[in-house]
Amino acid sequence: MSVLVDPALLGTHLGLLERGYEDFLEVMETLALEHLSRSPVPGRFLFLPDATGNEFRTAGGRRIPVLEIGNPEARGNTLVFEATCHGGEKIHSLTLFLAFLALCQGGSEWETLLEKAYCIFLPVIDPDGWHKETRAYVDRSGEEVRTPVVVSMNHIRNFFGWEDANAAFGRKTATTRGRRIQALQQYLLSQPGNIRVYSSLHETVTLESEYVYKNAGIMIFLHERLSPEEYERIARLRYHLTFCEKVEYFLRSRFPFFPPKYRGEVLMHYPSVQKTLAIRNFIRKCGLPIFQDAFEAAFREIPFFIERDLPVFEGVYLIGPIFQKAGIALAPDFYQYHTGCTGRTIETFAQRKELRILQGLAFVEGTLRVEVKGERF
Repeated sequence: MSVLVDPALLGTHLGLLERGYEDFLEVMETLALEHLSRSPVPGRFLFLPDATGNEFRTAGGRRIPVLEIGNPEARGNTLVFEATCHGGEKIHSLTLFLAFLALCQGGSEWETLLEKAYCIFLPVIDPDGWHKETRAYVDRSGEEVRTPVVVSMNHIRNFFGWEDANAAFGRKTATTRGRRIQALQQYLLSQPGNIRVYSSLHETVTLESEYVYKNAGIMIFLHERLSPEEYERIARLRYHLTFCEKVEYFLRSRFPFFPPKYRGEVLMHYPSVQKTLAIRNFIRKCGLPIFQDAFEAAFREIPFFIERDLPVFEGVYLIGPIFQKAGIALAPDFYQYHTGCTGRTIETFAQRKELRILQGLAFVEGTLRVEVKGERF
């Protein structure tokens, strides 16, 4: 099990998610400052600034907390973790807050790790969405719209002509990205060091997913920068899913005498894929479920099924053709383009809140161990 946070402590903090945003923010600030005052590792709590240096406030007048910890001299090795970029997905706000508090408490292992890294936690990047429990959409002018629209697989482009706030990250005209997106981008891109890893934590909250996937586990999406030709080639390759395909993949990967047939034959040589597999394996080592191939097997039986995302290894996906063809840049894509960082998104499936938090914590810990310490699992 993950050693970052004691699972027995989760129950004492879950009630925070039932509070209003301002109450949650007040508790977060109080506890963060208390832990920082005793922390052997330097860090700080602040609110996202705007272009003038004042505290940024959303259209609803809410502030965005920023939690930072690590060696300021190691900002060239900055890891960013964001959560609640979709307002209804609150769980991982608590996940990142608990991870920050755990790192503040130190311990020889984490103090040594943080000597070589600087972590930025953005536990609530959409506070208005937290308050209304709705996903943010952006109209053509860049203004954010929040309404309890029922979203589906096609929520990126919807009936009203709005775009998902994630998609607005990739808009070429800065003024149409929205004030909140601009403030986040300006702050992160102005860091004195370089972002090395950008991770976005999500949970599935739709009724259909709760019913279909239940405790399906955790998906890890890798935002790998590929040329259109590379991406087209990989999309045309198969995913080794069945027993016979897995055997054939094993043999082909050991004796590469033929052109690639499976995606893993090509992607296994990418360092970002190798690290993502190590993170996945760490999560498994913690005794937590990974999104299973059984679901992919069921999907394959659906007539005319289109892969929205490309499975590469069990529980590991590339962001799929729908996003690539539409030219949509999610937050990890945006920062990867501007900084060269590795971008990852996780989607957590579980009916118990505690299990979703443990999945997120294991992902954070695995990322730190793999990206900073160079561990492999």
